[in-house]
Amino acid sequence: MKMKLFLMLGPALTLAACGGPQASGKNETSDTMAAGWDATDACKLLDKAVLGAALGDTVSETSLAFVHQASGSEAATSECTYRLDGGGTATLMARHSPIGDNTPEVIAQTRKATESAMKAFSDKSIEDVPGLGKAAFFVPGINQMNVFLDDRRFVILTLGTAPSDRAKQMAADLVKKIAH
Repeated sequence: MKMKLFLMLGPALTLAACGGPQASGKNETSDTMAAGWDATDACKLLDKAVLGAALGDTVSETSLAFVHQASGSEAATSECTYRLDGGGTATLMARHSPIGDNTPEVIAQTRKATESAMKAFSDKSIEDVPGLGKAAFFVPGINQMNVFLDDRRFVILTLGTAPSDRAKQMAADLVKKIAH
């Protein structure tokens, strides 16, 4: 129950980052969009067979929710839920901003909001993950990887049923596939 509540908080925490300071007033087309990175369909960003293989299970179903098209300075977003044959789930939330708003201030604000929310559920500390995107942190216990891929793209990958001792590395490896 606690994990489900926090999973529902993830998109809300991300939306808090939408209102942060803007690094650029430009509204330019991103090279990542041209390469096919579409935040309005998170299910296409991480193939269900790849996720299933990483978790040692089969993804029986995916469902897309929280779809928002980019408009002006508003970010494109969506969330994909992967249902596993073994009964577990994984989620991928994707965000792509038409402006470069993943600033150090927004990253710090998002991390602080996540730490604050986690205090209600766990005494485990959030772990920074160097070398993964512009900034990344992992939330142990719920196995959630938060990654600011660059100035415009952000993902939250939650592998709730992954083995705790391997969850962080599994999530990092999968995010590398998403970032392409």
